[in-house]
Amino acid sequence: MKIFELDRARLKKWAEQRIPAHAKAEVGVGCTVRGSAAVITEERAPWDGVGEWTSRRVARLRRTDEGWRVDGADRNGRWYPCDHLPVVPSLDEALTVLDDPRHAFWGWPHLWSERVGLARFRAQG
Repeated sequence: MKIFELDRARLKKWAEQRIPAHAKAEVGVGCTVRGSAAVITEERAPWDGVGEWTSRRVARLRRTDEGWRVDGADRNGRWYPCDHLPVVPSLDEALTVLDDPRHAFWGWPHLWSERVGLARFRAQG
């Protein structure tokens, strides 16, 4: 099933709001919609300021007759089905799945920094 224009606009807005203003010169979130699939990417500026930005596939959201399915990307950018995740009825629920740190769509450094922060908080208390 094709992704509606309203959902396309919501995906674009979601991607734009993911990164705080002070970090947008270094990192971004992209979203490309084609047919029934939306590909979410993490965009990074070159570390030395020279060259082009790099892009890493994070997830693919697919609109089907049953609802929204979420696929992950391996380190080579190939898609694999996330069979352990349920099909969700709305785009908002699919985006919530991406934000859940238990599913690690944004990578281990994201989870690692949260764990280190939590460990420091517990050590102080």
